[in-house]
Amino acid sequence: MSKIYSAVKLPQSAQKIIKDEGIELLMHDKLDTPDKEEIIKNLKGADALISGVNVEITDEIIEKSKDLKMIANVGAGVNNIANKKASQKGILLSNTPSRNSIASTAEHALLLILAVSRKLLENQKIVKENSFSGRQVMGYLGGHQVSYKKLLIVGFGKIGQEIGRMAKAFNMEIYFYNHGDLSRFDKAKEEIGAKYIDLEEGLKITDYVVLQVNYTKENYHLIAKEQLRLMKKSAYLINTSRGAVVDEKALVEALKKGKIAGAGLDVHEKEPNINSELIKMKQVVLSPHIGNDTIEARNEMAETAAKEAIRAIKGQDLQYQVK
Repeated sequence: MSKIYSAVKLPQSAQKIIKDEGIELLMHDKLDTPDKEEIIKNLKGADALISGVNVEITDEIIEKSKDLKMIANVGAGVNNIANKKASQKGILLSNTPSRNSIASTAEHALLLILAVSRKLLENQKIVKENSFSGRQVMGYLGGHQVSYKKLLIVGFGKIGQEIGRMAKAFNMEIYFYNHGDLSRFDKAKEEIGAKYIDLEEGLKITDYVVLQVNYTKENYHLIAKEQLRLMKKSAYLINTSRGAVVDEKALVEALKKGKIAGAGLDVHEKEPNINSELIKMKQVVLSPHIGNDTIEARNEMAETAAKEAIRAIKGQDLQYQVK
């Protein structure tokens, strides 16, 4: 009998998909991260591994998993996996860029844009403290309007494009920056009305900068002191990609000196630790890496990973293979 080990706790719907195929499922049944020894032990005799972005699949784990044929990662990113070693061993790798995951992450980016721009947390504090003294027409409690502003999307993949589609509802002027062959974005550019712009120029002219790039060595501190210096004083930085894309020390300095207006961060450079200085700042909205943390997205992602693992066991082509 074929066997799948899941290092993440799967919802019932994903478990059923595997069991209906007559495949043995061994699963880490807790909402935490198994240690290396547990993973190695449970991968003995396993044909496929379902992992998650919180689970480090190291060279050692791959080396000791002699029967492993594929790794189905729950999440769009795969930087938690020693991909080079997996490739050397002929182990297939897939991710889960599912529709609901894309939509949920894009929603959260827009949520952060709105929350930080309209000073939602500051105004909620007034209500919670019951210190609202009555509406003042020229009081400016509400922050800045988002509609009709300029938006730069750094990383114009599926999530970046979805952010652009949603931003159209606010009549935003949409720009994007991305490495590589830009011709693959022709259809999305036309649909969304987005314009390509050089990163430096985009940082200079836009009101909101949303980071939605994959994390690579080249993207480490993509936004640092020099880039923050280029942004308008009235601009906001939003990060829904990976924490290390932003130099948080430089961000704190820029915010303290009023170099930019504010920031909304769902991801953090030293996760799970969150920068204590950013936590204290009124012009910053923080969330604990919940971009695609919705019931719809997480269930769909787990189901997609289960289906990919089954495809690999059956010798079928993967739908979301990462090469």
